[in-house]
Amino acid sequence: MTIPLRLATLALTLGLALAPGLAVAEKCTYSVDPNGIGVVWTAFKFTEKTAVNGKFNTRVVSGPTTASSPVELAKGLAMEIDATSVETDNPARNATISEFFFGKFKPNAKIQAAVAGVKGDDRQGTIDIKITMNGVARVVPFAYTAAPEGEVVAKGSIDVLDFALKDAHDSLHQACDEKHKGADGVSKTWTEVDLTVSGKFAKSCS
Repeated sequence: MTIPLRLATLALTLGLALAPGLAVAEKCTYSVDPNGIGVVWTAFKFTEKTAVNGKFNTRVVSGPTTASSPVELAKGLAMEIDATSVETDNPARNATISEFFFGKFKPNAKIQAAVAGVKGDDRQGTIDIKITMNGVARVVPFAYTAAPEGEVVAKGSIDVLDFALKDAHDSLHQACDEKHKGADGVSKTWTEVDLTVSGKFAKSCS
């Protein structure tokens, strides 16, 4: 009976010694860097649906500044974009898109985006984003992935016709008629646009 008693005593002693260390969990917070939040869009031309990528240089981010996880931080974020600041790494294309597409928006060339809800956990799920442009608001689902180090990436798609932008789409298509002719000789400007919203949040632990 002596050996089991000694083992039990040793186990209890080790348990008490380790308990304080086990009870202390690392606490981390995440903070917003507005420059770390961006939107990349992918439009398409030609019958074969060739991608054209772009972003926006001017945007204002609002919402909470800190939270306990990247997803919690993303829940309250909103963004206003100046669509005329479109950037495709091609100055001539920038000017064309700004004038013939975003320049047709009413009441102005502004895009508002705000997180309307999150379904998921700290790794993946769906973020519903309310997008308002050309005076029309739509809630669009974005599939997201999140990393413990502070990055959230959400991807979704819209059809510009859902935002009453047929006139703007037709205007851009006419301006790009020749440049949007593919191998089949057909000029095509798709109404679908893919969107990627990403946020890189600073992580601090103690």
